[in-house]
Amino acid sequence: MPLILFILLLSVTDSYASISRDYQTALSQFRSLVKNSKQGRYRSNWKRLEDKFIAIYQANPDGSYAPKSLYYMGRVNEELAKRSYLRSDYQAAVDYYNRCAKRFTRHSWTDDSLYRMARVQYYNLNQAADARRTLNTILRKYQSGDKYKEALALHRKIIAEVNGSRSSHASVKKAPSRQKQAPAKKTTRRTSGKVALNGVRFTSSNDYTRVVIDLSGEAKHQYKFLNADPSRNLPFRLYIDLEGTVPSSAVKDELKIYDGILRMIRVGKPVPSTSRVVLDFESVQKYTVFALENPYRVVVDVSAPKNGKMTHPPVDLSRKAPVHKNKKPSRTIPPSRKVPDLVEQLGLTVKTVMIDAGHGGKDPGASKNRIREKDYVLKVAKMLGKKLKAKGFNVLYTRKTDVFIPLEERTAKANVQKVDLFVSLHINANRKSSVNGIETYYLNLARSKSARRIAARENAISEKRISDLQFILTDLMLNSKMQESKALAELVQKSMVKTVRARGWKSKSNGVRSAPFYVLMGAKMPSILVELGYCSNPTEAKRLRNNSYLNLLADGIANALSTYRHNLKNYAAM
Repeated sequence: MPLILFILLLSVTDSYASISRDYQTALSQFRSLVKNSKQGRYRSNWKRLEDKFIAIYQANPDGSYAPKSLYYMGRVNEELAKRSYLRSDYQAAVDYYNRCAKRFTRHSWTDDSLYRMARVQYYNLNQAADARRTLNTILRKYQSGDKYKEALALHRKIIAEVNGSRSSHASVKKAPSRQKQAPAKKTTRRTSGKVALNGVRFTSSNDYTRVVIDLSGEAKHQYKFLNADPSRNLPFRLYIDLEGTVPSSAVKDELKIYDGILRMIRVGKPVPSTSRVVLDFESVQKYTVFALENPYRVVVDVSAPKNGKMTHPPVDLSRKAPVHKNKKPSRTIPPSRKVPDLVEQLGLTVKTVMIDAGHGGKDPGASKNRIREKDYVLKVAKMLGKKLKAKGFNVLYTRKTDVFIPLEERTAKANVQKVDLFVSLHINANRKSSVNGIETYYLNLARSKSARRIAARENAISEKRISDLQFILTDLMLNSKMQESKALAELVQKSMVKTVRARGWKSKSNGVRSAPFYVLMGAKMPSILVELGYCSNPTEAKRLRNNSYLNLLADGIANALSTYRHNLKNYAAM
């Protein structure tokens, strides 16, 4: 055998052996995690295991371990879904099972993938018709497979349900949720003149959680915090009562989380005219409850001590924050030696930046002069990300594709990921086509009519509601990093304008402004919102359609963030 052929054969053999070892290790970890109820609580453990199976699959997509890895990616998400109760996790499991079955049609595990896919569709996703079609594939193509009999039994069960002759065993023990439900759209309507509680969303980590309660309309709410009672095995609880509301049929009475500090969400009705949402937490240091509009939702932010140990009673920031006029921040970064918490909070350096491309999906943002805001800010976000990575930053995005993400989820992502800086990118518009210019915002009360108008547009509410919002959220905003955010905004604004003007673009600077933007509320890091220009102005719209100009704007922002990091290091060394 030629030497080169022998070496290649040896290399292939070693690679196969490595993949085999990795697969056996991942399989062993999967089995252990299924049995270990304590470790199985944490979403991060399941997602790490999923990544291992993905790596095995990617190492040799056509190898013998590829279909098995795809199958176990589905199993991992199915097991995770049993603990998270999230529909998205069940759907991820279906996607992996389907991919396995379609890519490896002749593998011995294909019918297993299809059968598990059908079970999830039927029992967990309420998709009886889809489950039936999946089972039909097994009955037609895999009659000699070991899942044929089970597939046939489940197929008959679904047929019986369709014909209205479901057995008591099937309806009570196996699928209590198989009762016919009203179309999803009806769950958002008011019942008997009441507001519908449409759902409860959450983003959680080990020391921070944001919970969002979605409602079909405005409702008065009140809340109360209850301390843990170890003698009765009761955790820290925060309950929110929503007057004049009823839970929709899509809302679960109980949702076990076990992800970070959030343990469980429960929904009930203490009295007929009120819905109650109860949040169970491992530990609580600070919490805030506030409402956002269009659509109406109640947001709960909870922070816990990093070590999980409570040293004092939790602080309600939405009620107990002192109301006073803000001191004028320094115009340099770092501001002064009077704010040492900046260094403490950022660990003496800035490593991770989250870039938020505004709008997306069903929300196009401002549209004028052949510019659709959601598309152009995403383009700039990607340009900026590449430049920041080249400068040594770790870069995260709220979105990298054309998808819709609610405003409150964007900041929550930044908090959960513990990023150091948050930059939200937007393009402006005005009824007057003559208005133009670049401007940068930080979270605070709006000081001008123009700032109120822009905040109203970005928040998707009326200017009148902005005035109301400023009184409601004063305390909340006083607890954000306004001083650091203002200093960062000044750096970014100056750098952008200087960069584009140096290349001959006659862009106008509208300076740094403040306004109560939803997307910045609750941020635990310096956060800014950048308006790159006005698409309603024909001249500026022409600039914004020019990739070279957009690239210069991205350069300006990247250079400013780099300067911010450099100044912070110098400050730490003083």
